[in-house]
Amino acid sequence: MNIEQMEYIIEVAKCGSLTKAAENCHITVTGVSRAISLFEQEIGMRIFIRSRSGTTVTPEGQSIITKASRILKQIEELKSEAQSYREMNNAKLRISTIPGPISLLIDVITELKKEFPNSRIEIKENSTDAVIDDVEHERSDIGFFLLKEHHLPATSDLIFEPLMKDNMVLGVSVHSPLSNQSSVTLQDLKDYPFVLYNDPYIIAFVNTLDKPDILFQSNNVEAILKAVKEDIAVTIGTDYSFRGYTMSQNRGIVTIPFEISAEDPSYLWSVTSRNNTVSEAEQLFVKRVKNLLLL
Repeated sequence: MNIEQMEYIIEVAKCGSLTKAAENCHITVTGVSRAISLFEQEIGMRIFIRSRSGTTVTPEGQSIITKASRILKQIEELKSEAQSYREMNNAKLRISTIPGPISLLIDVITELKKEFPNSRIEIKENSTDAVIDDVEHERSDIGFFLLKEHHLPATSDLIFEPLMKDNMVLGVSVHSPLSNQSSVTLQDLKDYPFVLYNDPYIIAFVNTLDKPDILFQSNNVEAILKAVKEDIAVTIGTDYSFRGYTMSQNRGIVTIPFEISAEDPSYLWSVTSRNNTVSEAEQLFVKRVKNLLLL
């Protein structure tokens, strides 16, 4: 019993004719007939009744054909999975992102590199405009940024997918008088110094305050979290950016949601180029990011 035999009996059942099935399978009628006879001998059951008017399936043969179809489908799925693995293990993926989700994206990269050690994944930080420009001009395969929907660029060359609604949170020390609050507004923070990740979106958010007290801005996450833990400042970020930090990094820090109008939310978006076929690597990467965001 082999795959070709199963393919032939399924094709004969579909066509009702040995001649037509032989044409479709690019084999002689004699070859199809012999394959079916050998198959029937092996399983000890007649699958077809042959006559001058054509070939019909026996009642017991129908069950065999149904099972053979299932087996062939599973074989195709195995081949597809093996091909996907080969493609992923040799994939090159270029990612452009704003700073906020970078810890989360690095978690995904780490996981994929363990599974597909030969894959090449490059990541770079950029502003929102630069992320979109990188993808549009094919310097990056996929980009991640935060933006309100009505601020998306009007272009038919890009595909934007919203991954998660933005939830801005305040990070404070467990010793801060703010730590027991269920929510805060920016006005509640006018007398507090800030330490901020050097992200234009976060900085613009804080600058809606009149003359905010910004102690420092940095790309050094450890320095920011240390200042917050020591209760010398507060910080602001998206909830998914805090989720990207390890438990030890977040220990001693409480996150508190902001009271923000839901009328005009921002979203974390992925962007790909419509001019390029979305690769297996891009699909898998976005799927893993979505899974982390849902945790």
